[in-house]
Amino acid sequence: MADKLLRSASVLVFTVLAGCDDSTPVDRSRPLPEVSNVGGPRMAHPQLVPVLFGDDPDAAALASYSRWIVGSTWLLEAGADYGVGAGAVLGVVQRTDPAPSAITDAAIVDLVFHGLADGSLPQPPGGLGDALYMIHLPAHTVVTAAAARSCVDFAGYHGSARRDGVELAYAVVPTCPNLHGGLTELEIRELTTSHELIGAATDPFPSNHPGFQLRDPTSPWLALGDEVADLCTHGDATDVWREAGFVAQRSWSSSAAVVGDPCVPALSDMPYYNVMTTGASVPRVAPGGHVAIGIAGWAHAPTREWPIQVQGAKPGAATFTLAATELGPGKTTTVDVAIPASTAAGSIVRFFILSSYSSGVYQLLPMRAIADAPCASFTDCGACTAHAGCGFCATSGRCETQTTAGSLESRCAASAFATWPASCAGACAGHSGSCADCASHDGCGWCASAATPCLEASRDFAAPASASCAYADWSFTTNYCPRPR
Repeated sequence: MADKLLRSASVLVFTVLAGCDDSTPVDRSRPLPEVSNVGGPRMAHPQLVPVLFGDDPDAAALASYSRWIVGSTWLLEAGADYGVGAGAVLGVVQRTDPAPSAITDAAIVDLVFHGLADGSLPQPPGGLGDALYMIHLPAHTVVTAAAARSCVDFAGYHGSARRDGVELAYAVVPTCPNLHGGLTELEIRELTTSHELIGAATDPFPSNHPGFQLRDPTSPWLALGDEVADLCTHGDATDVWREAGFVAQRSWSSSAAVVGDPCVPALSDMPYYNVMTTGASVPRVAPGGHVAIGIAGWAHAPTREWPIQVQGAKPGAATFTLAATELGPGKTTTVDVAIPASTAAGSIVRFFILSSYSSGVYQLLPMRAIADAPCASFTDCGACTAHAGCGFCATSGRCETQTTAGSLESRCAASAFATWPASCAGACAGHSGSCADCASHDGCGWCASAATPCLEASRDFAAPASASCAYADWSFTTNYCPRPR
């Protein structure tokens, strides 16, 4: 969790879609990931506030889109598993000023809070729990969030912030032309809006008090993200739902995944088939090396074998070789991933296994490999936990490979297995000088009422791991830190 804000982003991982051996078996009865209820709130009936600038050529169209989407069939199906139903547009805010050429996330948060203070942004009479302030930005505006840049690192994002006891959810939709094959620029903006709407409705406060997320740190599906819309992002027509002249992105349904295609609304009634990994951890390989990753075919109903191919998310990031070009239920093979020696240590290489019966119709397994040295080569807790996929076992004093249940190499108790720097002795306490310093460190949060205010967070991020702190005093991200007076 190197960047707490951009955990909620629509991260750009696609181009165009048409060692060591990690062979420990996993539970084949659960080939698709589970989106967990982490305990945070969700928006039962989203109250949408689209904010549009005076020079936005699509302002009227996006206002119409907003009025449609809150009562759409798409929202009812996408939200059904998560207690999210039809919403309303609380008010369309049409600003008269032109959009800036550049804006930061901090400035966007300022804009929303200033709008609430001066009355230019509407507030629901019952509180802000279901309100989503959606900031639309035209093509000439570049958005930066931390070190990330719109249309380069993300297509959109949502987040939350708190000031003077007021907590709110917001979303940012930049304009990214040519992002999605086959869609117009306006349709791409509609698609991103839908992505952020269902993400925010199911996970309004994604870092400070998360709702529904994929939390298995070893799941290959994290190559797409950890929220319900992320898991159905393909970048082409297979992730698009069309309704009433508009488009929206299909979204993950855990109940649908039991019997068929996990992305809803469904586009066909064909039996769902795909491949899964057979390893228990995220594969890792040192730059200049290669790793063979096991994969297996499966299907919800009897089916013949199907062709498979592999594609990288970034050209040149790795070379991929499949041991077989067809797979079927119960059949296994491997994909060899070779990492160039010039790859920076710690890089995440994303790629996709495509299973297709015919051109343009396919299923997808997202995958990740970590370009890094073996975990055992890191000798102390801080160095170990700074490397993705590694955890430090306090009882053995070793850096070991992380799995869903703990360590791959030992039976290290969960209480003794540190998987982020905050679990290392003194890691958070050393950043107690300010909330901003504390909340910018992995796994640390600020408790304003504590004697030593920088503390390790619980695994739901909503409180300290080993202390009491009222939620109103707890800041896991800098957007929640008290502002200097």
